[in-house]
Amino acid sequence: MGQQPTRRQFLASAAECGMGLAAWGGYGTNEGVAARGRVFEVAAFGAVGDGCSDDRAAIQAAIAAGCQAGPGSRVVFAPGKTYRLAPRPENFGALMIGAARGLVLDGRGATLLADPSNRILALHDSQQITVQDFQLDYAPLPFTQAELTGVDVPRGQVRLRVASGYAEPAIGGSEIYRDSKFSDCVFLDGDRHRFTHAWLRVRRVESVGRGEYRLAFHGDRRRLTNALQGQRPGDGIGLKMPFPPGILGRNAAGRYLATGVANINIAFCQGVQLQRITSFAAPNMTFNAHGSEAVVLRQCQVRRKPGTDRLIAGNSDGCHLKSLTTMPCLEDCYFEALMDDSIHIKISSNVVTQSRGRRVRLNHGDIAYNDVVLEPGQDLSFYGWEQRRHLGFAEVVAVERTRYRQVWVTLDRSLPELSEGDLAFPRPLTEARVIRCDFESQLKTAVLLRPPGVVRECTFAGVAYGVHAFFNDRIEGPVPFGIHVCDCDFHQPWIAGVATSLPHRDAAPPDTHGLTVEDSRFVIGRGPGRAIVANRQNGVSLRDLTVTTQEERDPQTLIELRDCHNVEQLRTRWKAVDAAGHPTV
Repeated sequence: MGQQPTRRQFLASAAECGMGLAAWGGYGTNEGVAARGRVFEVAAFGAVGDGCSDDRAAIQAAIAAGCQAGPGSRVVFAPGKTYRLAPRPENFGALMIGAARGLVLDGRGATLLADPSNRILALHDSQQITVQDFQLDYAPLPFTQAELTGVDVPRGQVRLRVASGYAEPAIGGSEIYRDSKFSDCVFLDGDRHRFTHAWLRVRRVESVGRGEYRLAFHGDRRRLTNALQGQRPGDGIGLKMPFPPGILGRNAAGRYLATGVANINIAFCQGVQLQRITSFAAPNMTFNAHGSEAVVLRQCQVRRKPGTDRLIAGNSDGCHLKSLTTMPCLEDCYFEALMDDSIHIKISSNVVTQSRGRRVRLNHGDIAYNDVVLEPGQDLSFYGWEQRRHLGFAEVVAVERTRYRQVWVTLDRSLPELSEGDLAFPRPLTEARVIRCDFESQLKTAVLLRPPGVVRECTFAGVAYGVHAFFNDRIEGPVPFGIHVCDCDFHQPWIAGVATSLPHRDAAPPDTHGLTVEDSRFVIGRGPGRAIVANRQNGVSLRDLTVTTQEERDPQTLIELRDCHNVEQLRTRWKAVDAAGHPTV
């Protein structure tokens, strides 16, 4: 396939091709290149698409042919057919795309139906790949759902009856249900099937007869009480189901080729675009990208499957993007019924383990399947963990890889205050963009945003947080600033429509602006929800806002600014309405 260009070369070529990676420019598509290449029909390789036959090997053969043919190739499916991907114990990825360039995977509306022991598609070390027009689902489902028949708050337990057509939970204790994300369960209002924003981790499941089960949970008395006191018989509960995992394959450099993280996993790629993909279930996350530049999602959906009574659309994040310098763009997407966040955009940390003037040793700070991705010419932003403040920027002059997840870098200047345990993040070249996306009921945050970014023309309903930006650990960053929310609607956020927080006002780089919210509307219902919360920000601009309350609330509690400097508040309109939406005095 030839030597792949560096990220800087990729960005330059992308700009020449009209991808427009500047902060407010439009991201283009890869289809112009692909249209000139060969077409590979999966049917020609033996794929049946009847929903019963195992089509995995045939589809993989078509993908391999497309990758081998080079840039401009298309792998196409038959419209409306369902392609079953049978369990593949030798690898987590049911389908794999590796070391490819300029490839289009065109579903034409087909469904990929996988087993929960695998994930549907893994992309690795590839460039300018488009995946489009698919529906994604699993059989059996990676979750089950039930109706609560009893809630015992003092004992921290519930009883439930599994809904018709859904799997019975596995009976057992800690040998199955460890205190981990794979034991999560969520609660939903019985009338509206909205998430109550309470969740627990199952510790034990017992059968109590008559088709009912008793669940006990991990956590102390206070946590259990807080989570269960709002639940009632008749409410819904969704539980993750355990399945045997596939194998984590690795290449010669130690990098993982596929993981169990997401339906579509994008690793160490450049210019991947996902278009018109609808996912109805996910054993973990739905979309994930790490170590990857310029990822685009257009008209993608994560939703409950129409025509069913499903309560859950995904067992974790809808979209978790760990980008580097060219931030992702999401346009015209829809997210609902997720057991975590809808969108999480971040840059993973690199931890300083040794500093010798201009030479610094870095270990990657995120989980095991992530790696250090640094090149000469790239800028790093350094953060002092103990001091809780920004230490400065430096350019990478040279990179020496010593082992997987560890490098020595030579910087263009030394940072005298840098010490072991401090953090280094690649400096973003562009803003993240979340444009015209809609978010319905889910567990946590709709848009969790760490790097600078724009959230524009979006609607949020029934979420805990609308837009949330904070910094609190050694893994996920950078320190948020440059968050811009414009022309958005927030309906009854459980905690806050917009919230941003820093550990110290010196944590962000100097001369940066923390938060701008303008031309947006907030409807605050009964409960603790607020419109905007900002802590320790250097620069807050609030302009042309409308805040409507459905019960009498003190406006000072709805917009809360703590220890913020350089604050601008212009033209906030306050309205009060009754339960029917009629204005009150």
